[in-house]
Amino acid sequence: MVTGLIFVRFSRPVARILFSDSMVISPFDGKPCLQVPVANLQPQAMVEAEFRLMMIRNEKVKEGGDFRWFYTLKLDFERLILFPSALTIRHFIDESSPLHGVTAEQLAETGARFMCSIVCIDTVIPAPVQSLTDYAWHDVRFSHRFAEIYAEHPDGSLEVDYGRLHETEPAA
Repeated sequence: MVTGLIFVRFSRPVARILFSDSMVISPFDGKPCLQVPVANLQPQAMVEAEFRLMMIRNEKVKEGGDFRWFYTLKLDFERLILFPSALTIRHFIDESSPLHGVTAEQLAETGARFMCSIVCIDTVIPAPVQSLTDYAWHDVRFSHRFAEIYAEHPDGSLEVDYGRLHETEPAA
């Protein structure tokens, strides 16, 4: 019985998911977009991935004072049958987005924070894994984009440079 308990304790899968150090707000396909790249550091793909992004900020209420509001941000995709090596989570900023027209100064004034969550299934030991990170308002870079992390070889295979996941550059 002791061996079984030890096995269960140490055989649970661990989410080896890497989130970028920052988020960016810049155009993507001609539309303003909040973006955060994430990488699956497992040697195999994980399945049934579910992605969530939430913004939390202080807002004035009619009765006076501030109230902490929670907004679930609609994503370009919220579920994928497969979590590949790396991908970018995107929230398009349109008229219905709580980020519509927001500036860096407004994010600072409201003490904005962002929570990003990924839940998926490890295929080696079929069990759910979860990873969560948060970003403060000062982690959001306006008019920047993330560097390309995929490189294509002459034979058509792709290589991922996980070391560049955090790199940003000014957007065109």
